[in-house]
Amino acid sequence: MAKKQEEVKKTVKKEDARQFWDRVLEIDHKKATKMIIGGMIIAIIFGTAALISDSIAGNASDWENYQLHENDLGYWRGEYGYQEFLERDREIYAKADWMRFQEAIFENIARIGVNAGLIAVMIGFISYSAEKELDPKKRLLSFILAALIITIVMFTSLTTGVTVSIG
Repeated sequence: MAKKQEEVKKTVKKEDARQFWDRVLEIDHKKATKMIIGGMIIAIIFGTAALISDSIAGNASDWENYQLHENDLGYWRGEYGYQEFLERDREIYAKADWMRFQEAIFENIARIGVNAGLIAVMIGFISYSAEKELDPKKRLLSFILAALIITIVMFTSLTTGVTVSIG
């Protein structure tokens, strides 16, 4: 009895995967173009968020030094007492630590968003490569682009510190 249930589950999973790929391959030209453009927009938005997060973390030490200097000046000018000076120091250190740490959170979220956008672009190119109306060279180019995108997604998902720089 248990074997029959396992066989049914395996068959269902294989059929679901086939249905998914059949749906991907049957996407029309307009929808594939929308997926490519939408995926690119998503990847650009999340990539920009990652760059902003990286910039904030990179400049945290400069901000911290500036704020500590301003705090010292305020104390020596007599604008506030020693206790308030110490409290402001603690707040500055805490904010600077948060500015450095936020990169770990937001950049990983942004990486997921970029990869999701790239997967949408890849699906669009796979749909282009499955269209019978396109000439073979364009279909091959679409397939190569899809393979290149999935390779980039795999490397950026499975490893850290891999970046692609243009220019």
